[in-house]
Amino acid sequence: IMISALITAAGSSARYGKNKMLEPVQGKPLLIRTLERFLACGEIEEIIVTARNSDKKTYEELTGTLDIVKIVTGGKQRIESLLNALNASSGDILITHDGARPLVTPGLIEELISWVKKTGAAMTAVNPTATVKLTDNQSMKIVGTLPRAKTWIAQTPQGYNRNILKQAMEKAVREKYFVPTDDSEIVARMTSHDIVVVPGDHSNIKVTHRSDIVIANELFEVYLNS
Repeated sequence: IMISALITAAGSSARYGKNKMLEPVQGKPLLIRTLERFLACGEIEEIIVTARNSDKKTYEELTGTLDIVKIVTGGKQRIESLLNALNASSGDILITHDGARPLVTPGLIEELISWVKKTGAAMTAVNPTATVKLTDNQSMKIVGTLPRAKTWIAQTPQGYNRNILKQAMEKAVREKYFVPTDDSEIVARMTSHDIVVVPGDHSNIKVTHRSDIVIANELFEVYLNS
């Protein structure tokens, strides 16, 4: 069984203000820090990274010495980018991951892979630390409280058998279902396959805002020294 990682790094970084993938995390670009986590996982045989046209050459230069890394051009939508990466990959199992999550551990990636081998589709997620309320959208009155033990905040990595992810992404692109959500929701909506939750890690943050890069640097310093 060949396992490929599909790393999405073709976003506009609109909320960040500039390409966050090139921001330094303890002396290296964020993208490289993320790739290092997957390179440290022995089961990953191929890494496909999506890039905007304007960033492709920069990413190729950054990853030039990393033999198993290939850069492909992304699409206008995340789903299109992921499908481009999928079509450029060879893996029987595909692990999808946000390029902006540099703190994923190789151990978590390996745990996820073991569940994908057993079930065909699995994702990492964490229970919320705060209480989540449901409201009526019009009145904004509280109509319910979600129990924390059964409520999960989606993360990446996520993993799928190739045919499951391919079917879901191709159908989503055909139907132009470009709702900015996570891969598991697309797979659940576009196929009938169940998805298993693998408990993730609260430290596995996604760098979205400028303050997140400060947190990532602090966490990474602990990570490197542990």
